[in-house]
Amino acid sequence: MSLVAVYDALKEAKVSDHKATAAIEALEANRDEQRLRNIEERLRNVEERVGELRADMNAQIGELRIDMEKRFGEVQADMRLLKWMFGVTITFMIANFTLTGAILLKLAS
Repeated sequence: MSLVAVYDALKEAKVSDHKATAAIEALEANRDEQRLRNIEERLRNVEERVGELRADMNAQIGELRIDMEKRFGEVQADMRLLKWMFGVTITFMIANFTLTGAILLKLAS
């Protein structure tokens, strides 16, 4: 119900202008206080939800960090193996070229 309608009803009931205005002001103050309480409650709910989301996000970031560290460890192990394999391959190539050169020198002499 609007405050204007309440004021009109009070005036029809022959309530004095001063009392009707005071009653409307009291109703308006009460409505403002109720709105403020509702806003405060909604703000508390939002703050609580933000806290929950922050905790969830931190947990997910922690899980991702653990997963990334595991994967980087696997990549580093693979890189070590590849480096070792490359070194062995280069060593065999040098040995092959050396032996081929030695064989060719003996054949040429």
